[in-house]
Amino acid sequence: MKLSVPKMFCCFFALVLSFSGCGTSDPDPASVVVGSQAPGFSLTSLDGLTVKSSALKGSVVVLNFWATWCQPCMGEIPELKQFAANSNAKVIGIALDQDGLKTIKPFVVSNNINYTELVGDEEVFQRFNGVGIPYTLVLDPAQRIVKIYRGPTTKEALEQDLKTIAQSNSATLYRQDALHTQD
Repeated sequence: MKLSVPKMFCCFFALVLSFSGCGTSDPDPASVVVGSQAPGFSLTSLDGLTVKSSALKGSVVVLNFWATWCQPCMGEIPELKQFAANSNAKVIGIALDQDGLKTIKPFVVSNNINYTELVGDEEVFQRFNGVGIPYTLVLDPAQRIVKIYRGPTTKEALEQDLKTIAQSNSATLYRQDALHTQD
């Protein structure tokens, strides 16, 4: 079977089109909803280290998108600080200031922020289906989204989310134990 040059070109073009958009493993931003897997990220911390989302698996994580110029974010920071000090969850702030470290690092130091801060950008914010800030996602140990807050959240609301996750994990463990005892 011999293909002509135009037919080979058409086949090649069709093959390229079929693979376009397949290069990313992150979900479409519209699929960032409660129950779905959180998108992956690799961001720089204030001390210059790279933090990958894959390193957070196994922990409950509170991801908070914010910026130093955002007034509602300023009201939320004391709540997040209290929550971080009194829970086993990992609180991760993702600052979206355009000046990056130059603006974020002095702000974090002067406000005694006691949780990890990462330097984010518009691309990662969009990947998480961000629209406005503050924007917070609560992730279970498998990095599934348990809760989404579009706007400020409170320490009490986050504590309730932890209780919900703990109850869900207990129920899952109970079901697994029941299945093993029936074997």
